Amino acid sequence: MKFKDIFLIPNLITLTRFFSAIFLFLNFSPFDFASVNLVLIIAIIGLSDSLDGIVARKFNMVSKLGIILDPFTDRAVFLLLIFWVNELMYSWVFYSILLREIFVIIGSLFVLKSQKTVTVSNKGKLGTVFLFILICLFSLNLLILNQFIFYYSIFTIIFYFYVAFEYLYNLIYKSE
Repeated sequence: MKFKDIFLIPNLITLTRFFSAIFLFLNFSPFDFASVNLVLIIAIIGLSDSLDGIVARKFNMVSKLGIILDPFTDRAVFLLLIFWVNELMYSWVFYSILLREIFVIIGSLFVLKSQKTVTVSNKGKLGTVFLFILICLFSLNLLILNQFIFYYSIFTIIFYFYVAFEYLYNLIYKSE
């Protein structure tokens, strides 16, 4: 790992996302924003999640620092977001997401310790997209969507856990 890697564009994107999220979450409440603006903020956070990786691969700027920094920042920013908007969502959704994130952190520690590799699947990316859509739906706070949001929450949480268990299964039985 080299100090100059901090200044690679993908790592600067990652660090900017991390510190911007901390600033936003410490200085504002979700209730400080109109629903549409809140959805826009959440969408930007969600889209920026993949931007650093796309830039790193497209411009051949993958670094050891980025390999560590990106997933850490993704988890940290996502957890900050979940805590930040928790009052907008059903409590069972909030606690389900937290429980799943604890499993992911434990699995990540196992991966680090065992030096195994697990590749990100399209299902994992899709699960993250489903979650960001769910958070945006909660942020809109439209009574007309309550029943849809309830069933979409169930679907999203089940899918999100399925992906986590699939990763765990692949880690234990199929990784090298």
